[in-house]
Formats: sequence, structure tokens, C-alpha cells
Amino acid sequence: MTSHQEAFAIVQNLAGELSKGQVELPSLPVVVMRLRNELAQSGFDVPRLAHLAATEPVLAGSILTMANSVACRRAGSETLDLKIAITRIGADKVQALAWRFAMRQLKQNSDLGACRDLLEEEWSLGLRIAAACHLIAERSGDINPDEALVVGLIHNVGRIYLLSRADAHPALFESPAVLSELLDMWHVSIGQAIVESWHLPEVAVEAVAAQADEDDGRHGSLTYVLRIALALAASTEVPTPEELEAVAQWRACRTLKLDAGDLGAIAEGHETTRVELGLID
Repeated sequence: MTSHQEAFAIVQNLAGELSKGQVELPSLPVVVMRLRNELAQSGFDVPRLAHLAATEPVLAGSILTMANSVACRRAGSETLDLKIAITRIGADKVQALAWRFAMRQLKQNSDLGACRDLLEEEWSLGLRIAAACHLIAERSGDINPDEALVVGLIHNVGRIYLLSRADAHPALFESPAVLSELLDMWHVSIGQAIVESWHLPEVAVEAVAAQADEDDGRHGSLTYVLRIALALAASTEVPTPEELEAVAQWRACRTLKLDAGDLGAIAEGHETTRVELGLID
């Protein structure tokens, strides 16, 4: 089959599955579901959270890395105690790291082949966008930065899922343009379906679903945060004043009261924020 035929076959299958609600969506890792349930209780149990996190070394390592980061450690000393680490970073950041772990599992559980490099690019992009979302939310002052971080982490879950499927259609990788068109056409609807199946809050579902919409519609603050982060990521390595001013005119920026100066500071600081938050691999 040609690359166009392969792409058409995938689109046909996806369209049929979506219309019937039968898309075989990835499930959340058990530890993430258990952490979510634990954190949903009032007055969460730190020893219990530590015990759950310790069952997954990668997740435990992420919690310790963030707790020992410059942003979270403050005047405290480094620790290898998960109970201390969880107390230090708080429930919101534990939850954000759990979602990061879920995304990492989705990437690593794929039968990697031709899509390996593209999946790595998407994973790295998710970490960068997450850091930018965190910084945008902090600067706006009206949005929980850890909720924004989660939206940044999951925004491209549809692309990661589609790439894992595309690996069964090797002809697609002979035509990058066709593969790119397939991803652009379907990643938002697939991402929305996955996020809904994971029972994330409606504001997170909206952000994923509306990330590529025109700027003239009214949306929630998390949607605006994600759009700004994506716009800054799409700019040149160092956004020009003209690029920053153009984005500053968006409804998203006006709503969050961010001007070109704010955007410049975010563009300059998001990589430092990524490292400080331990969003590294």
C-alpha cells in the first residue's frame, strides 16, 4: 500500500471506531488510579501515598527529583524519604507527576519501531509545554500552576497514541507530509476521547479539545494557557518582539492580562522552570 492508502485506512478505522464509541483507548496505570482515589479523599494520607508511589520506581524517582529541585527545596536539605518529599511538594504536584508517569507509560508501552524518534520528540515537547503552562499560570495569578502543568503534559496524548498505531503501517513513514497530515487531522479528537476516558476535569478536556481552535471563541482559562504555550513553542527559538506582540493581541492573552513583556519573560524562563520542576529525562 502507498502512504496515502495507509493513511486512508487508519482514518477509516478511526472514524468508524469513534462513531461507535469503540476506539481502543489506553487505560491509566493502576498506581495512577490509586493515587487519584487517595488524593480525592479529604486530608490525604501521606504514608499511604508514599507506599503507593514506592511501587513504581520511576514515579517515586520523579517525586524525589521534584522535591529536591531548587524550586521546591528552598532552605531544606535533600531527601530520599518519600513521605518528606510528598509533604514538601504537596498533593497537586504529586498528582501532576502521576499524570506525567501515565504519559511516559503510554509512550514506553508502544511497540516502538519507525515511530521511536517521533515519539521521543512528542514526549520532549510535552515536558516543554508543561513547563511553559506552569509559568503562564503563575504569571497570570488566577490559575493553579499544577493544573496547568497537567494540561501541558497531556495536550499531545492524541499524537502519541496515533504514532503508536501508525507504526503498524510502515509506508506512512516514507512520506512525512502524509503522516503529519494524519496527525494534525486526528490528534485533537483522539486526545479528547482519551482524556475523557481518563475522567479528567471538564476544563482539562476542553483545553485538549479546543487547543487548535480559532482565537475568537470564549473558553476556559486552562485552554488559553495551553494555546499561549503552544504559540510560544511554535515561534522562533527566541521569539521576536513582533511575534510576541502578535500573540499578546490574542483573546487568550487579553483574558489572562498578559502583555508582550510577560510573554517574553515566559519564553526566556520556561526552560529554567522545566529543569527546576524536575521535568527532565
